[in-house]
Amino acid sequence: MDGVLIVNKPKNYTSHDIVNIARKVLKTKRIGHIGTLDPNATGVLVLCVDKATKLVKYFEHHTKTYRATIRLGIKTNTDDMTGTVLATADTNLLNSEMVQNALFEMRGPQKQVPPNFSAIKVKGRKLYELARRDLEIPVIEPRNIEVFSLEDFFVLEDQPGFTFEVTLCVSKGTYIRSIARDLGEKLGVYGTLVDLVRLSINKFHLEDASSLEDLMAGEYQLLEPFQFLNLPKVTLPKQLEYFVHNGRFLDPDIIGIKEDCILVSETNEILAIYFYDQQKNQLRMSVKWC
Repeated sequence: MDGVLIVNKPKNYTSHDIVNIARKVLKTKRIGHIGTLDPNATGVLVLCVDKATKLVKYFEHHTKTYRATIRLGIKTNTDDMTGTVLATADTNLLNSEMVQNALFEMRGPQKQVPPNFSAIKVKGRKLYELARRDLEIPVIEPRNIEVFSLEDFFVLEDQPGFTFEVTLCVSKGTYIRSIARDLGEKLGVYGTLVDLVRLSINKFHLEDASSLEDLMAGEYQLLEPFQFLNLPKVTLPKQLEYFVHNGRFLDPDIIGIKEDCILVSETNEILAIYFYDQQKNQLRMSVKWC
């Protein structure tokens, strides 16, 4: 039961809903998820089960890829189509080249203001809790994010307003709803997110995901989590294994590596993850697995 489970989250379920269903199916409370998806979004939701919950911190900073449908010419209070329409604008003067150029200028590292309807906590309160009650929203400080790539831009001619699809690869903490909003402001016509599918979280891909129906029917596959970590594996000599079992520091000159790594036994069993303490020139335990 110590593994990861990739679920294709359907619409109208929160990420926590999926965790609760998985807890019942797998008969364990030790399940955590990586990267919250809005109820209206679908796609890759990664669940870490039992001991694999120790590895969540190693997956959280992975890049994410989305297929987004964005509509220009409309503004909502949630920055997506689930919200209340606040304003509209004429998009007849827009063309594909103009929109694509403006969108592609948004690539690279930048500051982004999260939506008011988000799970970000300010003074212990989630923003969406304040927004739903029409309470004053505190000033949200812009956050550092990065848009690594924008590909497969495609205008949907049969949709209202100016609606298009695009595939985005972004850093942790990036809100695609905010990208839609900011693009609309950039073009002077408003913008909102219509649909969102998460295609991947680094090495976790949608084609490897179980549907919610399969999960509830017990037809799922728990995957070995260490194959998804971007860390080198180092074989530890048998005589040094007791250091790991006792949580001891390791001499990097003896181990032969000065970076975070996965330590495995001579029989290829996972022992632990160690991180390199540069100040002390030591390898120190981060996650004990054995």
